Amino acid sequence: MSYLSIEEGQLFYELHGEASDPTVVLVHGFGMAGVVWEQNVSALTAAGYSVVTYDQRCCGQSDKDFADVSIPAMGDDIVALCDELGLSSVILNGWSLGGALVVDAAGKLGDRLKGLILTGGATPRYTQADGFPHGGAAEDVVATVEALQADRSAFLKGLYFEGVFAADVGESVKQRCLDIAMQESPEGDAALGELGTVDQREQIGKISCPSLVLHGVEDGVVPIGIGEFAASLLQNAEMEVMAGCGHAPFLEDTETYNRHVIAFLGRCAE
Repeated sequence: MSYLSIEEGQLFYELHGEASDPTVVLVHGFGMAGVVWEQNVSALTAAGYSVVTYDQRCCGQSDKDFADVSIPAMGDDIVALCDELGLSSVILNGWSLGGALVVDAAGKLGDRLKGLILTGGATPRYTQADGFPHGGAAEDVVATVEALQADRSAFLKGLYFEGVFAADVGESVKQRCLDIAMQESPEGDAALGELGTVDQREQIGKISCPSLVLHGVEDGVVPIGIGEFAASLLQNAEMEVMAGCGHAPFLEDTETYNRHVIAFLGRCAE
């Protein structure tokens, strides 16, 4: 087991596969853990890539008592992990909240960033604002966090058994996600709350590396319009819309998702 020591605590991480250039860093969504990517990791390593997964602050096997779970702080964690592993060529893939984290980390990595993938990414905004008609209201996010804190198990069960998936992934996958999510400590909830106000339109517009936006047509957590807006701001982006999928296309249609990602990685190497 490997841990990255930062000022406030320790983050659990795993390095999969033989060293390769570039290395893919998979960044999970709110309250989840790196293990949620396990089917994608096996496909990527089989294709010859090394892959890093990790558990964000307050999640999975990482320390649970972080006081700062802001998007900039967790973006710094991605950079610190790349520094720890000596990675000079990186492709970031962020799911949901992880999309906001990889956008934050992108500018901090500079030339080390060779590619960016947004998987149902909650970026550049999650709520409506001037010039951004997508998503809900900031007040909705506040209410969501309150509901989560009022009855954690009921909220998360509703999310993973009714909200995340559009495809029929089976009860075992839903239960697996619920079990992972229940490991997150309440101290981490503020990260979700931050999505009510964060605005990364300026940051995302500066990203010039090859980018891939992967979004489920039936995503009920991060509306597809957010993904389309992100693709329009990225300087060098392509978008793949996944039919029949909701908020977790990498679990709902794993084979197609992996094929899109591996094809993109090949284009980044050209």
